[in-house]
Amino acid sequence: MEPVVTQQLIIRRMAETDLLDFLAYQTHPEVLRYMPIEPLTEEQAMRFLARQAVVEVGDEGGYIVFAIHHVGDAKMIGEVGINLLPKTQSKGEIGWSLHPNYQGRGYATEAAQVLLTYGFAHRKLHRITSICDTRNTASFLLMESLGMRREGHLKQSQFIKGAWQDEYIYALLLDEWLFRQSITANEYIVS
Repeated sequence: MEPVVTQQLIIRRMAETDLLDFLAYQTHPEVLRYMPIEPLTEEQAMRFLARQAVVEVGDEGGYIVFAIHHVGDAKMIGEVGINLLPKTQSKGEIGWSLHPNYQGRGYATEAAQVLLTYGFAHRKLHRITSICDTRNTASFLLMESLGMRREGHLKQSQFIKGAWQDEYIYALLLDEWLFRQSITANEYIVS
């Protein structure tokens, strides 16, 4: 995906020069609260950034992460990623992480909308899902604002910070996304 410029952001490939910004949110306790991972070391972060800067996703699928770059502050403030299943399955799963200083301002929504467009319009996916810890209200409200519908409540499906946690799974189909795009386009025409 070529860099995409929105009103306030640039969604672009990650670069090794993003290291300090990347570590700032990838090691933040608030960001990791609902994730089954430990904070990255500098060495792990550098390897991840180096790989993501050049990774290409082919027909067999794969995981690719894009930097959320804040134009005004000239820095990476988070990431949005997509895990593409093999092309024959025509589906993917999206997710995002954002530094707490930038949460609640619509940036994750902007970035996730770019990723939905990438998945549906450019990768020709039929279905995109997303999953989150049921305690992560901001995340599931974001999924709902994107037009995704809750398809399931997975009981004790993720072991996080020493305890089993429930998750919600959300999904959006290509037809549903196209319908939302036509409504949004019509709103601009009427206004």
